[in-house]
Amino acid sequence: MLTPRGEIAEFAPGRREVVVRALAGGGVSHETGDGAPAERLPGGVVRELAGLGTAVARHFGRPQDIEWTYAGGEVSLVQARPMTALPPPPLGKLGPIRRRLGTVLMEYLPVRPYPIDMSTWVPYGPAGLMAQVTRNFGLRGAFDHFIEEQDGVAYRLVPPRPHPSAKLLVAPLLIFAKARRYDPARWSGDPRFQRYLDDVRELTKLDLAALPWPELVRTPRRVLAAVRPVAGLRTDYLPRSGLSLLRLRAALKLLGRTDLFGALIAGARTRTSDANRALEELAEEARNTGALARDPMPEAFQAALREFLAEYGHREGASPLLVTPPTWADGPETVLDLIRVLAAEPPRSEPGDDAMDRLLAHPRLRGARKRDKMVRKVHAARAGIAFREDSHFSFTMPLPALRRSIVEIGRRLRDAGVLDAPEDVFHLRLEELEAIEDVAALGDEHGRRLRASATARAARREELAGVRLIDPRAVFPARDAGDALVAGTPASAGTATGPVKVVRDPSEFGRLEPGDVLVCPYTNPSWTPLFQRAAAVVVDTGGITSHAAIVAREYGIPAVMGTGEGTSLLADGRQVTVDGDSGVVVEAR
Repeated sequence: MLTPRGEIAEFAPGRREVVVRALAGGGVSHETGDGAPAERLPGGVVRELAGLGTAVARHFGRPQDIEWTYAGGEVSLVQARPMTALPPPPLGKLGPIRRRLGTVLMEYLPVRPYPIDMSTWVPYGPAGLMAQVTRNFGLRGAFDHFIEEQDGVAYRLVPPRPHPSAKLLVAPLLIFAKARRYDPARWSGDPRFQRYLDDVRELTKLDLAALPWPELVRTPRRVLAAVRPVAGLRTDYLPRSGLSLLRLRAALKLLGRTDLFGALIAGARTRTSDANRALEELAEEARNTGALARDPMPEAFQAALREFLAEYGHREGASPLLVTPPTWADGPETVLDLIRVLAAEPPRSEPGDDAMDRLLAHPRLRGARKRDKMVRKVHAARAGIAFREDSHFSFTMPLPALRRSIVEIGRRLRDAGVLDAPEDVFHLRLEELEAIEDVAALGDEHGRRLRASATARAARREELAGVRLIDPRAVFPARDAGDALVAGTPASAGTATGPVKVVRDPSEFGRLEPGDVLVCPYTNPSWTPLFQRAAAVVVDTGGITSHAAIVAREYGIPAVMGTGEGTSLLADGRQVTVDGDSGVVVEAR
C-alpha cells in the first residue's frame, strides 16, 4: 500500500502455504510450502505493483482483485477481476409494523433501483403517492427514505419507522367525512381524474425524437407533475374503500361466514381482469390459427396485439415503483410469452359468483330486504377493491412516456459521445440531466464528469449484483418446517401437486407450462395471467393480502407466501405438493 506521497505504507509478504511450480512437460504442480515468510520484494517492485493496481482500477472504473508474477526482474499482470461486494450489515430485529412495511416493499422492489429511478419514479410514483396519503392522515415516514444509497447507488432496503403527527388525532373524523362524500364506485367521473387523463394523453402523443433539447429534458418533470394530483384522489376515495371492506367482514362474521370474504371481493371487475380477458382472446386466436408459429404473424393477429398494447401496454414489468424496467409496450415479448402460456391449452372456467350464491343461501338472509342489504355491502366492498386496482392501473399510464423520454435523453448523450449506450443514462440522476443546458454544446469537462459518474455507478452496481437489497429472513423469520421443503404463510387454501417451475422475472413468463407449480420471488398485476394455468403458487415475499394471495384465492389455487427463499430451495422439475392450508411445500409422494 502506498501513501499519497508514493511511499510504501504497508507490505505483507505471503507465507508460502502453497508453492506452484511449472512442469517440464507442461502444466503445474502444487506443493506444500514451509509456511515461512517469502522474501521481501524490492521497494521499486512494490511501487510498480501499487501503480499497476491503481492503473487497473482506473481502467475498469473500480477496485480490482489482481493476480501478478515477478520473475526475471519483471512484473507481469496475470488476471484482474472486480472486488466482490460484501452484503449490507444486518438490520437487527424488526418490529411488526416495520416487518409489515418490509413485506410490501420487498414485493414491489424485486430489483435494485437505478439512480434515475431514485430521482424520478421512486419518490414521485406509487410509493411517493402513498407517503403523501399517509401524511394526510397523520402518519409520517411510512413510505419515505426506505432505500439507503452509497456512492450514488441504491445499497439496501431499510423498512421505514412511521411515526404519528398531531393530525392523527383528527384522522378518524377526516376518514368518516371523506367516506361520506367520496364513493369509490364513482371515482372515475371525478373532474381531477379527467384532467389527469387529458395530461397523460398529451404526454403520450409527444414526438420525443423531434423535441428540442430544452423541451426534452423538461419532459420527465412534466410527467412527474402530472401524477402529483393523484394523491388527492387516493386520499379522498380510499376511506370508503377501506370502511366498505370492514363492514362486509363484520357482516360475514355475524353470519359465521368469514371464509367467503376473499372469494366475495375477488368477484370485483377490474382493469386487470379486463386485461386478462383480452389476453385470453388473443390466446384463443393464436391457438386456433397458429399465429405464434408463423413468421411473420398474421396481420389480423398483429393488429389485435397492437390494439391490446395501446390499451394495456403501460403495465409495469418488474416493479410499479421503478421506471427503468420495460413496460409491456416497451417489451412486447413479455406479452407474447403470456399469450403462449395461455394458448397452450383451453382456459379454465372463469371464476363465477358461487360465493355470492352461497352467502345469500344463508338462513338468516331469507328476506328480500336482508338479501338486498347484503348484496349492497358486497358491491360496495368490490367497488373499493376495484378502486384500489383500477387507480393503480391508471396512475401508471405515464410510465412509458417517462421511460421513453429518459431513454431519448440517453440516446442524445450517446450521440454526443458522453455515454456508450442510451440505457447508460439510468446511472445518472434527473437533476444531473436537467443541468445540461444544451447537449450539442456540452463541454468536454462536463461530459467527462457525467461519463465518470455513470461509469463509477455502473461498476458499483455490478459489484452489488449478487447482494440482496434486504435479507428476506429479516422480514420473514424462518419457520420450523419439519419435513417440509419450504414453509411460509398460508394464503389460499387447498393442495396441489405438480413440477416446480421457478420464474424469476417477466422475461421468463414463457417457461411456465399448464399444471406447473409457479415458484417466484414476487408478483404484481402483470403476473396475473400465469395464475390461470399454474397448479399452485409459492412466493418468496408477500402475505395474505398481497397481490399473489388475492389472485390465487380468486382462481382457487393453493398459495404459500413469504417463504423467504423458495426460489433458492426449490429446483425446476421437482415434484412437490403445495399445502395452502398449512403453508408448507413437501416432496410429492
